[in-house]
Amino acid sequence: MNTLVDYAAAELPVGDEVAVAHTATLHAISEPGAWWSGADRLAIAGETRAAQGVRDSEDVLPPITVEAIHRIRNESGRITRRWFDHLIDMGLQPEGYVEVASVVASMVIVDTFAQGVGLPLPPLPDAVPGAPSFERSDDVVDAGAYLPLAREGRAHILRSLGLVPSASELFFRTFNPSYYMHPNQEFALTRAQVELVASRVSAVNECFY
Repeated sequence: MNTLVDYAAAELPVGDEVAVAHTATLHAISEPGAWWSGADRLAIAGETRAAQGVRDSEDVLPPITVEAIHRIRNESGRITRRWFDHLIDMGLQPEGYVEVASVVASMVIVDTFAQGVGLPLPPLPDAVPGAPSFERSDDVVDAGAYLPLAREGRAHILRSLGLVPSASELFFRTFNPSYYMHPNQEFALTRAQVELVASRVSAVNECFY
């Protein structure tokens, strides 16, 4: 399946760069990552949708991974150190958790964007065969979080996925075109109003950041 995200029929105008970015996100998720295969990553994407009642994939993931996906997607305010340590004790590698969080968060952006402009969720592509790379970064520090953070970065959110650089890249390649306001762009909302909405949503979702 050659997935192409198309926002031409959206109820609101959407820039072409967003559709291109979201298409790239879905195809990137279908490829082998650092800790999960392409098939695994698509299963994570499918389980992210299942957490919202949209089941379009088979149950192929370990139960502890499914638990992580549902907690990240639906109950982020209940992510505690004790719960996180339980995941690790049950066999979920820290690097694997980082990649799960990245895929879940990226899918949330793509799916809620589509819903927000009045369109159905885009279909997932076919998995690209291959093995995970098992790449991780050693340029990380213990900054009091549950996981090591990237050594460099202006804010924790920019450092939070630093243990697995490809996971950080996936998320921010999805996030930036979906949210960032370029100085020469015109919007119905001002930048201050956008930040107010974002802050309110973060507060309702009990976002740590």
